[in-house]
Amino acid sequence: MLYAQAAVTNAAGQVANETGSQIANLIGMIITKIPLWIAAFIVIISSIVVAKIARRIVINKLAEKGVEEEHEELQILGGRLSYAGVLIVGVTIGLKIAGIDLTTIIAAGAFGVGFALKDLIMNFLAGIMILVSRHFIIGDFIDVGGTVGKVVEIQSRVTVLQAIDGTKVVVPNADLFKKQVTSFTSNPFRRIEIKAQVDYRTNLENALKVTMKSVKETKGVLHEPKPAVIIDEFADNGVVLKVRAWVDSKSGWIKIKSELARKIKQNFDDYGIVIPWPIYNSIDDKDIKYEEKMYTEPVIAEAQNSPALTAASSPVQAAVLAPQAAAVVISEDEEEPALKPLNEK
Repeated sequence: MLYAQAAVTNAAGQVANETGSQIANLIGMIITKIPLWIAAFIVIISSIVVAKIARRIVINKLAEKGVEEEHEELQILGGRLSYAGVLIVGVTIGLKIAGIDLTTIIAAGAFGVGFALKDLIMNFLAGIMILVSRHFIIGDFIDVGGTVGKVVEIQSRVTVLQAIDGTKVVVPNADLFKKQVTSFTSNPFRRIEIKAQVDYRTNLENALKVTMKSVKETKGVLHEPKPAVIIDEFADNGVVLKVRAWVDSKSGWIKIKSELARKIKQNFDDYGIVIPWPIYNSIDDKDIKYEEKMYTEPVIAEAQNSPALTAASSPVQAAVLAPQAAAVVISEDEEEPALKPLNEK
């Protein structure tokens, strides 16, 4: 019994000694690592500051070369790449100084990012692709998913639009990358179309000339590509003329279109060209009952004496066969009249 108690006491003493030594080693390791951790923290903070400075330097250098005026998106992309590059290098050096294994962190980060930050990474990569592809740039007027506005800013996650009514619209970059986007100002020229109706009694040659005169008098309409006025269709109320004119896509084409419509109306009034009113049929007797007289086909005497009716076994069959027999009786003496042209009275 005494031997058992002594053995338990010795085992407890060994465990206590080992625990104390492990704690001492841990404290010693922490004390030894504290300077390295402090150095790693300083390196990471310094890398953030240096990354911001590098981004500002790259943006200023590109601005000095005139990139800001024509290719602002390249300036933004250069600043972001320089910032990300310096920051990644600084964080990597800091973690190495702290003695942290990057392989484990990268594996854990990739696993967590794949699920938690999937949308964020998708929007970030889409933003880079938008800046690189340059299908539209800052200042363009676009339509995405029914939202129409001017591109104000392309951020790392979203693109900011200013709508026509002045509201701020934030669109994720992934939506811009995946959905159909219509850019109204990416091309240097844009074609506008206006339809105008004239009365059927109007001299169309004169109407075309007056409409073209209106196009040439409108400020902002380009001479090349040349404008055109065509007869589009014959509508219910009049003849439709279509005007096709080209304008500078970034010179306020909506105002030019409005001014062109005003010029057409003014010249039509000056030259006495009538724009027809819509014509409607008003029916006010829909509640009045009317009687319809039924039509009865007459019985032809020759058809009644035909062999087909004689062979009929009942009056019902005779009644059915009578119109058929009458329909096939053709006089041999009759001749078909000669066809005449449509314009001959």
